[in-house]
Amino acid sequence: MDITQLMPWLLALNTLLSIGTIVYTVMTSGAKKTAGDLEKHKTDTEERWGLLDKILDDHAVRIQSIEGEMKHLPDKDLVHMLQMTMKDIQIEMAGVKAETQAAARTSRRVEEFLLRTGGDGAS
Repeated sequence: MDITQLMPWLLALNTLLSIGTIVYTVMTSGAKKTAGDLEKHKTDTEERWGLLDKILDDHAVRIQSIEGEMKHLPDKDLVHMLQMTMKDIQIEMAGVKAETQAAARTSRRVEEFLLRTGGDGAS
């Protein structure tokens, strides 16, 4: 067998192998880049989730402390009751003020009477 007869076939086989190698390299280089990008994105995502978990935990603690403080605050019914009690106190204070003014007027009239009569009660 003469090698010159096989040369065109060997050349075609060599060309096909070269083209196949180029196609394989092009196809796998994108996959390697994509795999690297995915790994980087995965790491970034894990860091973000960790940060979000920390933020959510901080907010949960803050919400619990606010809820604890709100338990000590009066509710709307208690505030309404306090308003009604204050109104009752205002009404009573107005009555006391009127009585005090009446007593002051009486005391003033008695004093004026005593000053006019000389304090002995006989005029």
